[in-house]
Amino acid sequence: MRIVFLAGLLFALYSCNNDLNTIGDTMVPAEGYVNIETFDIETSTVRLDSFPTSLNILSNMLESNQLTLGKMTDKTTGVTTATPYFQLIGSGNTGIPNYDDNYVYDSLTLVFPFNASTKILAGDTATLQTYRVYRLKNFPPTDFDDPSIYNNETLPLYAPEKPLATLSVKLEKQFFTQNNNERYFKLDDDLGRELFSLIRRQDSILDPNNALDFMRYFAGLTIVPDKDNMALLPIDGSGLSLRCHYHLDVNTGTYTFRPLATYASGGYYAFTNIEHSPSVRFSNVSWNNPLPYSNENKAVIQGQNGYMLKMKLPFKSDVNPYRTILKVEIVLEPKIDNFEDIPEPTTIQVFTLDKYSRISGKLTDLSGNSVFGYLETNPNYKEDRKYRIDITDYYNSMVSNGTGGIDPELNLLIGLAGSPVQVGVDEINTFVGANNLTFQRLIVDKTPVLRIYYANY
Repeated sequence: MRIVFLAGLLFALYSCNNDLNTIGDTMVPAEGYVNIETFDIETSTVRLDSFPTSLNILSNMLESNQLTLGKMTDKTTGVTTATPYFQLIGSGNTGIPNYDDNYVYDSLTLVFPFNASTKILAGDTATLQTYRVYRLKNFPPTDFDDPSIYNNETLPLYAPEKPLATLSVKLEKQFFTQNNNERYFKLDDDLGRELFSLIRRQDSILDPNNALDFMRYFAGLTIVPDKDNMALLPIDGSGLSLRCHYHLDVNTGTYTFRPLATYASGGYYAFTNIEHSPSVRFSNVSWNNPLPYSNENKAVIQGQNGYMLKMKLPFKSDVNPYRTILKVEIVLEPKIDNFEDIPEPTTIQVFTLDKYSRISGKLTDLSGNSVFGYLETNPNYKEDRKYRIDITDYYNSMVSNGTGGIDPELNLLIGLAGSPVQVGVDEINTFVGANNLTFQRLIVDKTPVLRIYYANY
């Protein structure tokens, strides 16, 4: 009889609609066979220690060649500065001038390959943004066992007092539509003539097979945002190119130094360094030093800076033989007013942590599907905005008779969509996903809650 009643109740719920917020209104008898219990969730903001930003990881795992450039001041979390570093190599010695020709050097330019479809990640399109190009003095340190480079890597040196070029632009619509979506830095002519000399004598280090020899000579370039910039811009790392222009009478020519076709170990690199100067509120937040929601009545998820939510669910053992859990969800209510030019995610994801608070994997339901939270909005009521995350299978496994096989002391982690993965020989998972590529931010300013929907009989 119990099974027949429960099946009938579930069918009635499903056939009406799938919104369990209406349970108790018109779908069940006045006596009420369904009730909802709500509990506050112990929540903290944590920050990833590091995450890979090098193209050898992003291109393989995310099919992305994105580097990030710019500076952004977030009134909530602080100041973020993203600086791309990259190497270029010669394209060979076929069909280029030599010393028997009288070609004359003209100029050296660096293509500025912004992503016209993505435009900016965050920031002000009306403010003038200034960028400077520098030649690197050496390589970043690399590890043969872990060829990836991370957001907080020790940086190669350059001479800050000697920029090769400066470019100031406004990131308005015309910036992304003019000149076939290409803009250029005009680089220092001394460097241009130095490289043109290599071209004219057809130096062997220009052969792609001798790329490492060229990189020992020319360690690479970096594009540095000005301290007053207020925007983050995605850069297509595969489109970076250094072009040496020359002519002979009316004939013109261009020699192109290109990115490496494949980024791997052995000194090859292209990566983004991300420097974050946190606000006072988040100044001490780290992976091992969470900021409790109760301290500030605020919690944050944010890309590029690695902020995520750590949650310990309330343990309510299902020992009542006269009721069954129908649904369990986490509800997050985001801050209503967002006057800054920082996008809010429409999707967030849940991850599991082990007993040492290390990311162990994606949270999945019993069918193996990853668990996400989706932003729900009400066009008629601006303040009615919520992320709902269905964790029914996980919670049932945790609380059923107290023997569900999941330790109730374990925490969950909520952040932007992505994957915990092992890189190199390290046994500890790192994080690869939207956090690596976007600056999306979610501010939670109401206590996160757990809602449990029960069927009583």
